Amino acid sequence: MAEGIAWLVTFLAIALMVWAIVSENARRRRRSVEEFERDFAAGQGKLTQFMRAGALGMEAILMDEKRQAIAHKKDEEQGMTKTGTKSDHADRTAIEE
Repeated sequence: MAEGIAWLVTFLAIALMVWAIVSENARRRRRSVEEFERDFAAGQGKLTQFMRAGALGMEAILMDEKRQAIAHKKDEEQGMTKTGTKSDHADRTAIEE
């Protein structure tokens, strides 16, 4: 019985979500030009802010990666980084007898 109630609640929740989507779509189709322009103007500000925030976030990520790449390149030029293992250098791994 409890399992049946759980399935019924789940089904009703899904049906409610579908009904909300369909009714919102129908409302958008029936709106007037003034309502469309008002909704468009209200949404433009939000969309622009969202896009600006995303672009700034992406720029911060790319700039951080660029700084790391430049620092690594400078370290490589100065010989500060190890580019291989001991087995890569014959003179360092040669066995002296």
